[in-house]
Amino acid sequence: MPDANAGTPPYLIYSKLFKFASKLMTLDDNGCNVYLPAHRIDMFLLHCHKQSNGSRIEEIFPTDQILEVIELIPKHGLHADLHLNCDNLLEGNTFYLNNFVNKENFHAILSYQ
Repeated sequence: MPDANAGTPPYLIYSKLFKFASKLMTLDDNGCNVYLPAHRIDMFLLHCHKQSNGSRIEEIFPTDQILEVIELIPKHGLHADLHLNCDNLLEGNTFYLNNFVNKENFHAILSYQ
């Protein structure tokens, strides 16, 4: 019997790409990179992934490739930018990965490394 969804195009999502902050990286006993949570906060620090010319890397993915939904918290200096709002909040460059949403996320990130 033919698959009813065989000709259906996948649903897509537009996403910005992020990478773990290399300043919080160490090597394990096997020489593999291990990223550590930020001190005093216990959240992982992420940076927008950028091309060599400084432009952000953004891609379109099929939704069936999404493994986990995460929450990002903008990292501010001593003062938050007063021009930030819900429409432009992701225009920042540095974010914390809110791993306190559930403990499974936090432990999963540590164990995937």
